[in-house]
Amino acid sequence: MNAGINDKSSLVARDVDVRGFVYALEPVHRREQWRLDKLMSALARSQQALRDTELRMEEMQAAHDEQARNVAQALQQRMDPRIHRHALGFLTHLRDQRKQLNALRLEQVVERDRLRKECMALQLRLDGMARHKEDALMEFADEVRQRNSNEQDRDWLARSTGRRSRPMESTR
Repeated sequence: MNAGINDKSSLVARDVDVRGFVYALEPVHRREQWRLDKLMSALARSQQALRDTELRMEEMQAAHDEQARNVAQALQQRMDPRIHRHALGFLTHLRDQRKQLNALRLEQVVERDRLRKECMALQLRLDGMARHKEDALMEFADEVRQRNSNEQDRDWLARSTGRRSRPMESTR
């Protein structure tokens, strides 16, 4: 986005020296850009934490499924009731851990979505500031052109007045 605006401003002000242009909101723009960078970093960390949680949930589900198959096979072989109860307790424990991970995952999804919305809102604000800067630069370029034009008019008038007075002097 910024590259496009820089290209556009260079086209708008190509015929004007814009070295004197000072954008009054530049410190605000810079601060907001830093804030966006910080939010983007937090969003990346949030997304990584969410991926890690989902991976742990998949691993937990795989362990649960494997344990359930083992219990089903052992049940067919007339397993000792204490071992069977212990295996079922372990399955319950895995299911409870998965529920806790799912609750954590849901919290992480909410946090990720909140960060995304903040990033989008801040990006829109920065885009608006970039457009404002472009408008200010165009206004500055127009003022410089107007000043240059007025100066050229004064110079031309001065030269043309000087030319008219010279022929009169030579006739004297």
